[in-house]
Amino acid sequence: MRALPKVLATGIDISEFNGDVNIAAMKGKVDFIIIRCGYGEDYSYQDDVRYRENVGKCRAAGIPFGVYLYSYARNTTMAKSEARHTLRLLRGLTPLYGVWYDVEDRTLPGNSQLTENCLAFYNELQNAGYYCGLYSSISWMKERLNSPRLAHIDRWVAQWTGELQYPGAGIWQYTDRGLVNGRYYDMNRAFRDYPAIIRGEDWTDMTREQVAELARQEAQKVYDKNESKYKTFKDVPSWAREAAEDVYNRLGLAGAEGGSGNETQLNASATYVRALYVIDKVIELIDSL
Repeated sequence: MRALPKVLATGIDISEFNGDVNIAAMKGKVDFIIIRCGYGEDYSYQDDVRYRENVGKCRAAGIPFGVYLYSYARNTTMAKSEARHTLRLLRGLTPLYGVWYDVEDRTLPGNSQLTENCLAFYNELQNAGYYCGLYSSISWMKERLNSPRLAHIDRWVAQWTGELQYPGAGIWQYTDRGLVNGRYYDMNRAFRDYPAIIRGEDWTDMTREQVAELARQEAQKVYDKNESKYKTFKDVPSWAREAAEDVYNRLGLAGAEGGSGNETQLNASATYVRALYVIDKVIELIDSL
């Protein structure tokens, strides 16, 4: 039998279907709880009716929690609405066991569209600053969520057997019959220190694909910030502002939202501003001939 990675924490996952859970009594018996926030698109009637109650109980008991949303998305528009649904319910919270996209419903689309949906949800959550992963059964992970485009996304895998057969999973849901305080729950084992990862304390247990994706995202943020460094003329350094405005006026250029003067939308990089300065000097030279 292949050796499993080290179990760092054991927890349960719950939803409204578990009824009134005595979370305070679980202190010392579970290390974390993953709570369903809702299902489907961003409609309040699709919020899990016990979500806020369960979050409040976890916070009162000092038990770290994660959050998941059950998907019914048939396209990326719906997946983005599901992301908005999740973000609305996360407002002001930091789930130290991540945010998980539950993709298992039989009505979900084929593999290609399912991949697009997962990326749409993941990107929205990541861009909002949350640690996001995918939840599903072992069969879906191997057959429907096996696109290389999803390789960088963490996995919470349901396999109710004695051995996990999905290398690299961050969390394993190993049974739906775990007995805690006389009641049955889905039981989970975490192989990563999610509180440390999410707080930014330790990235050493991330997979190579996750590290690569993180590096790509950070590089993109730096690039985007520099490429749109100067939003309008008033943001341009004083030494180049007059030259940049002159080039725009003389060549009939317009910003992304039109307008003139300081309200013209440049979204310009430092390189672009320097180019405008040089063009202005060239125009002055031509005028003097």
